[in-house]
Amino acid sequence: MLLPTPIILIIHQPRQAADYASILEKTGAKVHAVTSFEEANELLSFIHPDLILLAAQMPEGDGRLYCQQIRATVVQPRPVLVLLHASSDVNERISAFRYGADDVLGDPIDKNELAIRVLAHLRRRQEEMSNPLSQLPGPNLIRRMLEQCMVSDKPWSAMSIDLNKIRVYNETYGDLAGDQLIKALGAVLTDVADDDDFVGHIEADDFFMIVKPDNPERKAEKICQQFDSISRRFYPKGDIERGYLISTGRGGIRRRIPLISIAIGIVSSTKRRYQSYVDVLTSARDYRYLSKQYSGSTWVTDTMPEPPPDESIGIEEEVGSAGTREKVEKVEKVSRILVVEPDGPMALLLQDSLTLEGYVVQVTSSADDALELARHDHPDLILLESNLTDRQMDGWSLCRTLKDDDELKSIWLVMATSHPDQSLALEAGADLYLPKPFDMPSLISEISSLLRTSLKMRG
Repeated sequence: MLLPTPIILIIHQPRQAADYASILEKTGAKVHAVTSFEEANELLSFIHPDLILLAAQMPEGDGRLYCQQIRATVVQPRPVLVLLHASSDVNERISAFRYGADDVLGDPIDKNELAIRVLAHLRRRQEEMSNPLSQLPGPNLIRRMLEQCMVSDKPWSAMSIDLNKIRVYNETYGDLAGDQLIKALGAVLTDVADDDDFVGHIEADDFFMIVKPDNPERKAEKICQQFDSISRRFYPKGDIERGYLISTGRGGIRRRIPLISIAIGIVSSTKRRYQSYVDVLTSARDYRYLSKQYSGSTWVTDTMPEPPPDESIGIEEEVGSAGTREKVEKVEKVSRILVVEPDGPMALLLQDSLTLEGYVVQVTSSADDALELARHDHPDLILLESNLTDRQMDGWSLCRTLKDDDELKSIWLVMATSHPDQSLALEAGADLYLPKPFDMPSLISEISSLLRTSLKMRG
């Protein structure tokens, strides 16, 4: 797996600087050599070295004081400071450590010893910059890798990857189980990555990859397929058979939560010129958020032209889900709600409250009428009471009928009921269960949250 090229800054007199640079370049590092602290300061304004190798005695001053200056002025992560000291006096070497040097070596020093010691410091620095959970490169190494890509002539693609519904998974099974799932995702990414790809771990379940731009979609699909094939091992058999988790919120509100999946956003240097590594991270993350609108493990790429900032109709993105692609059109509209409630005063209260929120609301007390209205008007959400007076169909049967209908199953279905079996509504197919009596602001908040999701794709 690819890692960012280490950067070394040498500060020494001309002959020694050239000699040490030729030795350290053989380690694979990018080496800059200067002959004064002033030149070093100019260079530090635009490079971020991993290690500074400097002489204790320079014509312009004391290298120990320069170590002290670096520690005081360079922001984290500061470079490793290795001081080359000609004296063998122990007290002078100890003094160098007190001024801030991380290591003190003899000057001159055997070239093999210098290379090995520097490589040891760089290895340790890389370990410190790795994520402790996955041992993959952390945020600082991701930044370094992106900065090197942006100044390179070679094209590249970047992928922002995370897990959907990890918070609910942690609440259900515990943080330790969630950590194992995150480690499994890291292992999948490492397995899919080629030798010249980069895999980083920003934090929690937030991962980042840099890959060749020839076909990042193929790689994203492979990640989705591999993760989906192993993720079921992290659930009890009962939850796998049911196909979802049950999340319980405040006030006893319950909702069905899909099993864990992956969201991936892909951007490419061939599509636009990025100004900074933050620009790349933000753009890839934005496309990742778009992929979360779709069910299952999905990816969204920037291969489609971006819409104008004020365009709200006809926005299209290219979407892939474990080997498939399709175009999805998103259109803004006023949301319509069908309230199925046999209690007249409650039906009127719900109609007035939801109308004030800007929704178009229809009300009925009959399951048969509700089914006909759903087929004719296709509302965005149905608010349903289980205890209906129809002889042929109660609320539970209506819920199942709606969810079994291919044309109607995408309608959000909220069941508000006083039935003591809290899981029955979700098993019948409801997207949300609210126990009666419910708090009206909470109901409106939950409905608004569902309707803000512009599109729901069901497997």
